[in-house]
Amino acid sequence: MIRYHAVMVDETGCEFGATFEAKDRNQAFHYVYENYPESRCVQMESPEDTAKREQDTYDRMSAELDDDGWDFEEGYE
Repeated sequence: MIRYHAVMVDETGCEFGATFEAKDRNQAFHYVYENYPESRCVQMESPEDTAKREQDTYDRMSAELDDDGWDFEEGYE
């Protein structure tokens, strides 16, 4: 079983999260639709998805900081 975290929006427009276990992504979406029928799922992540998203963010930030066009005194050229 994989632990998923879903971010959902309820019928009033408020955002909330739920963490649960499912066999795969399809079963995770099925779980959300069965248990939260009044809500809309806007994000579903497994721990692997979260790690990839965080690594991608780190890589983009590192690339921007390593760019020779950046001047910390003046800002970006």
